[in-house]
Amino acid sequence: MRNGVARPSVSVLIVSDYAAGGPEGWKDIRTALTAVAQQDFEEPVEYLLCESERFRADVPADLRAILPALEILFFPDYASYAVKNQGVRAARGEYVALLDADCVPKRSWLRGLVANLRSNDRAGVVSGRTTYAGDSLFERVCALLGRSYLDSGRRGPTRFIAINNCAFRREAYLECPLPTGLGTFSARIQSEALARAGWRLLFDPEIEVTHDFEGWSMEADFRRNSGHGTIRTRLEDPNLPHAWLARIGRLGIVPILGGKIFNSWRDCLRCGRYYRVRWFEVPLAALLTVVVHLLEIPGMLQAYRGGGLRASSFR
Repeated sequence: MRNGVARPSVSVLIVSDYAAGGPEGWKDIRTALTAVAQQDFEEPVEYLLCESERFRADVPADLRAILPALEILFFPDYASYAVKNQGVRAARGEYVALLDADCVPKRSWLRGLVANLRSNDRAGVVSGRTTYAGDSLFERVCALLGRSYLDSGRRGPTRFIAINNCAFRREAYLECPLPTGLGTFSARIQSEALARAGWRLLFDPEIEVTHDFEGWSMEADFRRNSGHGTIRTRLEDPNLPHAWLARIGRLGIVPILGGKIFNSWRDCLRCGRYYRVRWFEVPLAALLTVVVHLLEIPGMLQAYRGGGLRASSFR
C-alpha cells in the first residue's frame, strides 16, 4: 500500500511535454486534471502528476483541489521521456495510462484504454485518436497530418503508439521503455521493440483526446522535432524501417521526405473524414503536406550534426 491505498487497477500519469513550467503549461494541466477527474471508470485509480525536480517550487497549490487523489512526483530529469519512464517505474497499477498535459480526454477515455488491454493478454499498449479543437482548415489539416499515422479508422492492431494518448501493460513498458537521450520524437524505437518482443499494439478510435494547438509556431516546432527524430532514431537503431536511407548521409533526406509526403497524401485520402477534412479540402491538404514536411529539414540536418534541437518548446 502507498498513502493508505491498496494497489489500483490502473495508474494515470500526466506529464507535460510542451511549454512546461509556464502559465500556459499549468493552465493545460488544470484542464487535463479536470477531465481526468470526470472519467466514468469505477475501479481504483492511481493519479500521478510526474514532473521535473526543477519545477517543484512552481507547482500551483490548487491542483489537488481539482483531483484530490492526485499525487505529485518529482524526478531529477527534465526530458519528458525520462520523466515518463520514471513515472511508470513508480506506478503501482497493472496498467499505466499516459496523458500529455495539453490533451483533454473524453469521459470514457480511461474505461476504453483498460478494456482494450484486457481484451488480450499479449496486448502491450493501446493508443487512441488525437484531434485538435479548432475549426479552421489549418488546424484540421495539421491534426490529420500529425496524428493520423496510426489511425486505421477502426479498432484493431496498429504499428505505432500515440505516446500522448495511450495505456500500457506495465510489464510491457518496463521491458521496452521509451528511449532517452535521442530527442523528443524518438518513440518509434519503443514501438518496434515491443513488436519484436511479441507484444500487440492496438488502436481504438473511441479512445479520444483533444490536443491543444497553438498555431504555426507550434507546428513548425513539431516538424523540426519530427525531422530530427526520424534521422536520429535510424542512426541509433539500424533495425528501424528505412534506416539505411538515413545512414547514407544527407542525401537520404530527399527520398525520406518523398516517402513522408507520399504517406501523408495517402493519409489525407484514408483518414480525412475522421479529422473533419472534407473531400473538397483534400487538394489544399495535399499542398500543405509538402509545406509542413519541408519544415522537417532543419531538424534532420541537426540530427546529422549531432546534439539536440535548440530553442524548442518540446522537452
